Amino acid sequence: MFPPDERPAGVTYVGLDVVRSELDAAPTGSYDEKVAADVTKPLASLERQFDLIVSWQVFEHLRSVPAALENFHAYLRPGGYAIVCLSGRNSLFGILNMLLPRRLGVGLVARVMRRDPETVFPAYYNHCYWSALDKLGRPWSSVEIEAKWAGAGYFRSLVHVQAAYILYEEWAAASGRNNLATHYFLQLRK
Repeated sequence: MFPPDERPAGVTYVGLDVVRSELDAAPTGSYDEKVAADVTKPLASLERQFDLIVSWQVFEHLRSVPAALENFHAYLRPGGYAIVCLSGRNSLFGILNMLLPRRLGVGLVARVMRRDPETVFPAYYNHCYWSALDKLGRPWSSVEIEAKWAGAGYFRSLVHVQAAYILYEEWAAASGRNNLATHYFLQLRK
């Protein structure tokens, strides 16, 4: 993302979020247009409007990742790209997030990650693992999925737990257990 004064001529940044206040919280000039809508519900006005769609740490919060990807596909012009980063359902913190009561999970994330509790949103992890993402990529002309192993940061205040977790992640990565990854980066081409 480039600040407004560094963007090439003719580039339009459109922000899409289900909550208008989230769009309004971005620094002034972040978006040329703001659309308050659910990414899982199709919007005819956005079809074939974009060359590039970027989604960062959003998909794990969606109830239907397939619907969002289907809409992304419709919103892109032919040859356009979608770049998506999301958290993995089967990572240790993903499993804990799904098992812990919401209030406890929010408090834990806020304390361990030093985050404002208001910035911790519910996560559903719908289709947020390697094999599901791979299947969802089939309608696209090309798909690259990269598994990322970066969960140790959640344990930075617990040095011995962090060391054990790093060993676990190294084992999972080396043995090809991509469904256990902490994060995924997807590059999809229409």
